[in-house]
Amino acid sequence: MDNKQKLFIDESRRIAKVIRDASEIAIFTHIDADGITSGSIAYQVALRLGIRAEINFLKKLDDAAVETIRSRKDCLIWMNDLGSGYISRFSGLKMVIADHHEPEIENPILTENGRTRLAESSICHLNAHLFGIEGSTEISSSTTSYFIARSVDNRNKDLSAIALVGAIGDLQDSRFGKLTGMNRLVLEDALSEGCVSVIRDTKFYGKETRPLSKLLEYSVDPQIPGVSSDPGAASRLLESLGIDYRVQGREKTWRETDIDDRRKIVSFIVQKMISEGIPAEQINSIVGETYLIRDPRAEEDDRMPSDAKEFATLINACGRYEKYDTGLNLCLGRRGEVLDSALSLLDEHRRNVANTIRMVKLEGLGQMSTLQYFHTTDRAPDSIVGTIAGILMKSKDVNEAKVVVGFAYSEGKVKVSCRGNTELVGIGLNLAEAVRIAAESVGGIGGGHSIAAGATIDVGQEQNFLNSLD
Repeated sequence: MDNKQKLFIDESRRIAKVIRDASEIAIFTHIDADGITSGSIAYQVALRLGIRAEINFLKKLDDAAVETIRSRKDCLIWMNDLGSGYISRFSGLKMVIADHHEPEIENPILTENGRTRLAESSICHLNAHLFGIEGSTEISSSTTSYFIARSVDNRNKDLSAIALVGAIGDLQDSRFGKLTGMNRLVLEDALSEGCVSVIRDTKFYGKETRPLSKLLEYSVDPQIPGVSSDPGAASRLLESLGIDYRVQGREKTWRETDIDDRRKIVSFIVQKMISEGIPAEQINSIVGETYLIRDPRAEEDDRMPSDAKEFATLINACGRYEKYDTGLNLCLGRRGEVLDSALSLLDEHRRNVANTIRMVKLEGLGQMSTLQYFHTTDRAPDSIVGTIAGILMKSKDVNEAKVVVGFAYSEGKVKVSCRGNTELVGIGLNLAEAVRIAAESVGGIGGGHSIAAGATIDVGQEQNFLNSLD
């Protein structure tokens, strides 16, 4: 543990005392996998302390959300996965903020040297950036909340499993093929608690659940040249490699496939990517650490995926379709009818993503000097525009030297999602700052990470936003 990590943990211990002393907690959290897992950790901590608590889910931190938050000034407010970018709007409230997005750049009421108290010491702000720790790759909101939970009581180490699910859902392992930084410390706790096992495997999505040919056909991270998004190509590939991928009248999953056959598939993909001139960094990302979750609080159900990536996608689907309680209950270990509902939502989510990707590719992306953009208007759920932008950024259908910007109508406003890549960040891209400035230039709000950020703006301001961002 280095000094920055030690200071971060010291601050989490100070915040833990504030939580233990509370008589009532109002929890506010974001709706994606990282946010829902974060909120579930906060909620579980309150339940175990016997503190009265309620949990509220927020799609965005707009004026209405701020007003709702400020209305709970009678109790301790615990914010998860949002709040850092607009902390000055909460001055005077008794609040804990557990966030990993970039905080306000200019905020006169924040003190120096990572000490997170405001002038009146009413807000405890735990954010890795204040300690010189990278929030987009080294720690998520769920793992931030976990450090607070662990500081409240060592019993809460069993929450390390669900914290890892949030980190994987936030793609914290994507840059290095494994969890690093503060996330690695949480992984160590989970290993010691028997809550996770780690294996080296491909980074495909759906290794436990998808038929093998569909796993390859639907793969977008990594993109498989000549196979991804081409119905029938995966089956032809498997047959050409001499792989028997059927058992008892159905297709095997990746996990059911013989290890030698898996190696054949990976070898083919690597050679194909090399021949297509795909950068070595992308080729190396095919294989990495896979985290298999065993939450000791959870009910037994064979349908529940153990792969943290699939677990996170299930929670994410609940959030995208506003079934927040379903996602929360999954995080708390409930299965049965809760899992029935979540699996149904996941099927709907997959259909919507596939249909929207086809629509955007058919229409093409608008082009500017540093940006490429699309607008789904009201033809797709606004909650998946970030997913679409992320998939496109990793596909061969876009210019990887330009940021992808997605728009969608949302509750009388326009939701904006922007995605970059590690190469752009390496040469100075900071979407968190750029999107915030562009959004504020048209009367909106925005923020996020260097590699991914979002905003809410007024309808009709899309082109002005693009001009400012470009």
